[in-house]
Amino acid sequence: MPVTSGIKHLDSALGGGFAEGTLCAIVGDTGSGLGVLAKQFASVGDEKSYYFSTMDSKEEVISTITRFGWRPELEIIDIGDKYYDSVLLRRLEVTRYRQEGIKVVDVFESAPEGVRPFNFLTFLTHEIFKIKPPFRITVDSLDFFLDNYGVEEVLGALRTLKAYNKRSRGTLLMTMTKGVFDTRTQNSIYALCDTMLELERDRVGKKFENNLIVSKVKNFPERTKILQYSITTDGFTLFE
Repeated sequence: MPVTSGIKHLDSALGGGFAEGTLCAIVGDTGSGLGVLAKQFASVGDEKSYYFSTMDSKEEVISTITRFGWRPELEIIDIGDKYYDSVLLRRLEVTRYRQEGIKVVDVFESAPEGVRPFNFLTFLTHEIFKIKPPFRITVDSLDFFLDNYGVEEVLGALRTLKAYNKRSRGTLLMTMTKGVFDTRTQNSIYALCDTMLELERDRVGKKFENNLIVSKVKNFPERTKILQYSITTDGFTLFE
């Protein structure tokens, strides 16, 4: 049974919605509404929804969802907050030691034996494996993991998550900023995904023209198409 995207015309373009067990990616230009679309997807449907945020705090996610009048009953996992506590604070500590004339090597040698840097990619994988179906999962965004880990390591984790998602017949949606990473990385992500959506925002005169491109639907190439969109008080609105 198809899984609704929360957007009527997008569901129609996809043949009723996302197929169960689908790994989906939304790639968008900066300012295209990438995060809004991710939150809209996370706030619809009857499945238990999990939102892994690498940029927005829990309060920011809830604030956006409430502003559009969407369903606020979702589990928000704030990876950005964990990153601040385990990485950024550590870097600030090292900077302070440097200013005080203490060698960085001495800082790390003083750390408890056996303590290793927190691996957020492993954390994401383990957290998703604990989720029982039916579910919809949103990872906003993949940029964070590509910035902090090797491409092959990220792709390996995604292959594992794709297999679990397919077996569980869930829906896993990820966001990624367009044009930030090299062509090989982007093409590798595209090839791995079952469904690809692209958001483009172009300035035409004194106005912006927004296009949502359904660029890949596995086994249904005839469903690829281009739709125009606007973001209203209700969220994404698509039209031919």
